[in-house]
Amino acid sequence: MGYRLRAGRYRQIAANAAGRLPSRVLRLDLHVRGGELRFRDPVTDEDLRTLGESESERTAEKDRADADEHWSCTASETVAFVPSGLDLLARHPSRFPSRARLEKSAHRAISLRASGVRGR
Repeated sequence: MGYRLRAGRYRQIAANAAGRLPSRVLRLDLHVRGGELRFRDPVTDEDLRTLGESESERTAEKDRADADEHWSCTASETVAFVPSGLDLLARHPSRFPSRARLEKSAHRAISLRASGVRGR
């Protein structure tokens, strides 16, 4: 239930066909969803996001961008590192007795490069 001030008196606002209360000042409809007062754009028929929804979306977007940046760096570093790792294996096979150890070394080198640590 809502009220509008007219001629110095508050009068009850009638709900629209969708059961929402229209606000002339905001040019939005008000309604309750999940126990919360929500604002809905009558033109697009979409609810406006709450602060929490906006923050969650912004955080998720930043996480996606960070992940994209991380993986693009990791992929280019991997391409640059693999030939030198294979070279090392060919020149010094005793230093890498197993493929697992080579992979472990490669992953460690990539992690160190990603964190800004430079090798010899």
